[in-house]
Amino acid sequence: MAVAGYPPADHILADLGLDTEVTTLTSARSRIRATPEVAGADGGVRAGVLATVVDVVGGAVAVRSVLPDWMATADLTLQMAGPAVGPWVEARATILRRGRTTLVVEALVVNVADDGADVGGPVGWASMTFTILPRRSDRPVLAVPEDPPVRWAFEGAGLAVPVLEALSVRVDPSTHRVSMPALPYAANSFGAVQGGVMALLAEVAGGEAVGGARGPGAGPVAVTDLQVAYLALGRVGPIESDATVLGAGPGRLPHSAVVELRDGGAEDGGRVTTVATVVTAPVGAPVVPAGAGRLR
Repeated sequence: MAVAGYPPADHILADLGLDTEVTTLTSARSRIRATPEVAGADGGVRAGVLATVVDVVGGAVAVRSVLPDWMATADLTLQMAGPAVGPWVEARATILRRGRTTLVVEALVVNVADDGADVGGPVGWASMTFTILPRRSDRPVLAVPEDPPVRWAFEGAGLAVPVLEALSVRVDPSTHRVSMPALPYAANSFGAVQGGVMALLAEVAGGEAVGGARGPGAGPVAVTDLQVAYLALGRVGPIESDATVLGAGPGRLPHSAVVELRDGGAEDGGRVTTVATVVTAPVGAPVVPAGAGRLR
């Protein structure tokens, strides 16, 4: 989403090095390097990092359609059919529907070579619903992009440490709960934690909860599916997780969890800001997401 002065140079979006192009009036694409700093247990780019890319490219393609109004991400779904190993990983977004109060975007996730050629078919599919907000004087001004094609890149110092360390994410090894401060480094243009970063925290929390329920001898899992609903802004922090593992029991190896993220410093005692369903798969196992029929 194009906002004057956003993101600053010292910001997670800048350090991810997103390279974005609005290709037509209804389509856009954004890519990042698949580096060890953003990799998950399966060696591919973490689902939560991909959700961040999807959120950015969805905003980039949708922004012109809502002007002069504003918009906010209401929900985001990401389903993976395989690891996003790159060397580049690109999300390609298209507007599906523009209604009076909502706008829906879908995106394909593709591995891309250094020469720009696709490496195999799509490895993921995503959808986003944006709530259209009436223009108000206290909201930042959306920058009207030039007529497409137009391309820009978020340029920061890059990630010298794993992305979770850069975001100061903490995992409690005894409870498998996660927490993260609400730092300017991860803020959106409203001053709250950026939506893709919230999806990343939900991914970590769900994977940790499932891994804890499976036990140390069950082997590592990678998050393959994320369904994220944004309920409120996380402004104060720390953002803290509660997770309910589904299907846990004697002799069973669970693979999914429902995660609630709370703003622990909010005046109401920790409001729920985000609810996510997180699905995992054992590393090395075939992945067939619920939305695989949409991959094309």
